[in-house]
Amino acid sequence: MSDPGRRPHPPRQGAGNAAQAQPAPTRDSGFRPAAPTGFPPAEQDLFPEQPPSPPAPPTAPHGRAPVTPGEPPGDDLARTGPSGRTSPLHIGWHTVARRALRRVTVAPPAGAGLVLGRDREHVPVPLRLFAPEPVRIALVGGVWAAQLLIFRAFALGTRVVVVTTEPRAWAGFGEHATGQYNRLTVHRGDPGAAPAGSPQTPALTVYDLGMTGPATTPPPGPWAAQLTILRRLDRPGVAALCDAQLAVLQRLGGDEAALATSALRLPPHSGQLLQSMADDVLAVIGAGADRYVSLAQTATERHSIGLPRR
Repeated sequence: MSDPGRRPHPPRQGAGNAAQAQPAPTRDSGFRPAAPTGFPPAEQDLFPEQPPSPPAPPTAPHGRAPVTPGEPPGDDLARTGPSGRTSPLHIGWHTVARRALRRVTVAPPAGAGLVLGRDREHVPVPLRLFAPEPVRIALVGGVWAAQLLIFRAFALGTRVVVVTTEPRAWAGFGEHATGQYNRLTVHRGDPGAAPAGSPQTPALTVYDLGMTGPATTPPPGPWAAQLTILRRLDRPGVAALCDAQLAVLQRLGGDEAALATSALRLPPHSGQLLQSMADDVLAVIGAGADRYVSLAQTATERHSIGLPRR
């Protein structure tokens, strides 16, 4: 006989009601078990609605892990990825004192073209060697000055054709300067049609014929230039000097300076300056201005073509 004041013990859980045993909810997995059936509504409140799991972090393209601002990427793949594109830099910001900010200046643009050197005010002097219209230049000086111009023109992607009576002076220069055999070719005679140029690959034809220019030349096209080297300025070379749009002169002797002053219609004092220039200075005559340019030769240029000389 049972005591009415005592509650009966709940039946011991066994195999028969094992199916009603539910796993405890886990926060990490986000799994929320449903309330077991047969329990009163008050006990179903033991299973409140679980907050949804946070969304998975976005996956960057190409399997790259996303970079948190302020954290450097973990490896090279995270920095560039298989696509080769670099992730944006997160460098933050910095404060600058007003006194320091007042010292910041912006240099005026030096123009575009091949940088020949610096003038007396140490301002870079660009030489517009290539343009949509062909350019003719006369150089009174030696092979060294011509090779310095060509060496710097190689940096613009230039391909060079040299017509010379002295191939030995040019042997190996192109290969040594660029590491390629086809950037400069040397011819003893007429090379035929002028090479075609483009903005990406301009063309330069060099005539190194001693004291005179070529008798006839094929007309150069767009993005092509013609450089005539006059090893020594004498009357046979005056025509080539006058036909050029730009004259570049190394230090001249007395007779050469007199011819250049007359042919280029320079003021009298220019004749004295042309005779007193240092070995690493060039006079650039034309384009409405006469400038004396220090070449500022680099160590690589000195290694490739040697010290200034004529």
